[in-house]
Amino acid sequence: MQLDFYFAIDSRYSYLAAMQVPEIEKEFGCTIGWKPLSFQALMDARGDDPYDGRKLIGQYDPAYRDKDVHRWADFYEFPLIDPDWDGNWHRIALAATASLRFEAGQAMSFALFQAVMQDRATPKTDADLAAIAEHAGIDGKKLVAAIDEAETKALFDKHLADARAIGVFGVPTFAVGTDIFWGNDRIVLLKHHLKSRVVL
Repeated sequence: MQLDFYFAIDSRYSYLAAMQVPEIEKEFGCTIGWKPLSFQALMDARGDDPYDGRKLIGQYDPAYRDKDVHRWADFYEFPLIDPDWDGNWHRIALAATASLRFEAGQAMSFALFQAVMQDRATPKTDADLAAIAEHAGIDGKKLVAAIDEAETKALFDKHLADARAIGVFGVPTFAVGTDIFWGNDRIVLLKHHLKSRVVL
């Protein structure tokens, strides 16, 4: 059974979902593949960006989303601050992708989420990314060098192509084969689906 997690570091809902991955792996005896994406790249690929300047209503209304994410964080008892959104999110996504080549995707993603969503320390420079990598147990210099390597770009592009091929339209999304579960609030449905497929 292939179980993958498509996410973006600049997504608060991705953070909420990511924090539950270890519990899901433990409960179902599975290993979840971490698939970092750039939120903007995903929106560009699908050809419709809800944050393109149009009036935001409903689930995209900023005031509603600010309340909603904090309600979820309180429910899960996870720390969550108002992030500093001034970051090069594409490069940050590439850093998360590069960490997969060091077999440290989960550790690096957690370290990035901690910096952004808990410490309000969005990385601004490669030195910041190197420090976060060191915190995740990766050689910071090697991680930063890997960001610009062709292998990292190819892996990043593959994640985006794979996501679009199965119909991923937003983050976070869990994929069980070609069955997708979008949103932190769909984890309960993901677990229900997994129970129907796994003998515990």
